[in-house]
This record gives sequence, C-alpha cells and structure tokens, in this order.
Amino acid sequence: MGLLGLITKDISEENADKRTIVALRILYIIVLLSFTIDMIIAGFGALKLYPVRIVMLFLSNIILLVSTYKTKTKPALILFILFLFAWTVLMIPVYGWSAGMQNYYIPILMLLFFATHSKPVYKFFYAGLVLAVRIMTIFIYGGVISEVCISDLDNKLIQITNISAVFFCIIFISYVFSKRENEAENKLMKYNDRLKKEANTDQLTGLFNRRKADEYLSDIVSENNGRHFSVAIGDIDFFKKVNDTYGHDIGDIVLKEVARTIENTSRSDTFVARWGGEEFLIVFLDCNGDDAFIALERLRKTIQDTPIIISDITLNITMTFGLAELSFKRDAEATIKQADEKLYIGKHNGRNQVVY
Repeated sequence: MGLLGLITKDISEENADKRTIVALRILYIIVLLSFTIDMIIAGFGALKLYPVRIVMLFLSNIILLVSTYKTKTKPALILFILFLFAWTVLMIPVYGWSAGMQNYYIPILMLLFFATHSKPVYKFFYAGLVLAVRIMTIFIYGGVISEVCISDLDNKLIQITNISAVFFCIIFISYVFSKRENEAENKLMKYNDRLKKEANTDQLTGLFNRRKADEYLSDIVSENNGRHFSVAIGDIDFFKKVNDTYGHDIGDIVLKEVARTIENTSRSDTFVARWGGEEFLIVFLDCNGDDAFIALERLRKTIQDTPIIISDITLNITMTFGLAELSFKRDAEATIKQADEKLYIGKHNGRNQVVY
C-alpha cells in the first residue's frame, strides 16, 4: 500500500467522518516534517536543551497519527487541536518568536469552522477562544529570543519552514473540506441542466418541444434586429392511418424517423421542434420565404423518396407544409397561425406539398 493509500485508508470506527480523519493525517505529517526539518536546521542544540520536551512531542505526533486509524472523528479532532496548541506553546521558547510557531493557530481556527458540525454560535465561540489564546501567547512569548544558539540564516530557514508548513496546512484543509461541496455543486448544476433540457425536449423524438418553441419564437421577435425568419409547420400525411393499421409503436418509430430526417436535412442554425402529435415546427434563420420554400421542397422530396422500413413493413411517408415569413409587423403567434392556415390548405389540396 502506497503513502496515498495509507493516508486515505478507511477508519475502523463506524460513522466516522473519513474526510476529517484524512485531513488530520495529512496535517500530522506536515507538522512532523516541519518539526524534523527545524531540528535538522537547528542541529542538536534544541535536543540538548529540551530533550524530554522534544522527544515527547515527537512521539506524541507519531502516536496520535497512528491513533487516527482507531479513534472516532471528534476525539481525534480534539486531540490534534490540543497537540498543536501544546506543540506551538512549547516550541516558541526553543526557536523564538521570530520562528513563526504561533502561525499554527490558523489551521486550528480553520478546523474549528470546517471540521466541526456545531452550530455557528459555537464555532464563533471557539474562534473567540483561539483568539484569546493567541493574545495570551503574544503577552507571554511576544518577542522572545531563541534559547538555541542558531545563526540568523538558520533562524530565517526555520521561519520559512514553519510558514510553509502553515501554508500547506491551509491548502489541504481548504481542499479536503471544499472538494465535496464543489462536487455537490457541480452535480446540482448538471442535474439542473438535465431538468432544463428535459423540460424543453420532446421525449419521443429528442427534438425541442412546443414550450421551447414558444420561448424561442418569443425571443427572436423581441430581438427585432431586422433579420429574416421563416416559419413552417409540417404534418405527416395520413398518420392516423399508420397508427390504426400498424399500432402506436410503429407510429412512434415513424415520428422518430421523420424527426431524424428533418434534423439531418436542415441547416445547423435551423430550429426544429415537435409542435404536437404528428406536427413539426421549423424556423429558418436568416432566410426569407422564397429560400425557405426551396429548403422545404427539398425536405419534402427527401421524406417522400425515403421509405421507412420496420421489420417486414415498408412505409412510404409524405408530409405537407405550411410556410409563412415572420414579419415584425405581427407577432409570432400570428405568423404561426398563418403557417397553420396554409398547412390546412395543403391538406385539402392533395397533401404532399409546400404551401407558401
């Protein structure tokens, strides 16, 4: 098992918060590394002056790290905070105020807000306690000089080590406790996008539905930027006969095949929606009525010349279209009504045609 697997190993206690435990393990490792580097930089001077203190803190770090595999979340969190308080207070006299040991109060504060599930009032109370301890630390140890004889360069290196450790603690706490929220937010956004798509999509054909079509037409009319738009309503000829003869399952397949043909034949900027039943709405962008008529004729002929084969059934499908050019002198509803009236004319004049 690698280091990552060891750090993220499950906890033996049930209902333990793995996220918090993993964060504590990482923090223990960061503190241990910082502790070790400080000792190397300072040499054996600190160990000679405070052998018991340093050995006990070192062993406590390791023991508490190991205990995270057995301890429940809340006790493990409390033990780490107490350890960090003790380690900070006991090591400030060793390396001096300038070493920056007091900055370890920042990770403690972050843990109290992110890792605890207390009410906000308690979190602010805990933060007040940390602030009080921080102020007391200033009064007791503020400006204290290192009791270990180290050079100015070594002192600066120890300071860099500690501030770097605090920096990495903040990074890991922020990452571990924000990751789940970010993932949840992303899932929620994707879920909302899916709901929105489903609300605007016809489930059978995959085309936009009437609701989306109404919204789309309303938008292009409100823009009123002088562009040409043409609106067509197409209806599958004798579709009721298909349902009555072969059943609704075959009828559904016909609807899907016709929808696919309309999409494949149309330009990428053409809006296509299932208007209702066997009717389809097509909106041609930047296209006047004459150009839209040519496109519809090409579509009508493609549908006519492309039989739909379902098992041993071959269906020759045709469509009738009513076409109207969208004029900004009238609203979208009036344009659709005009296209629908022309569709009605085409139905009574033999079907399988485009009426403009």
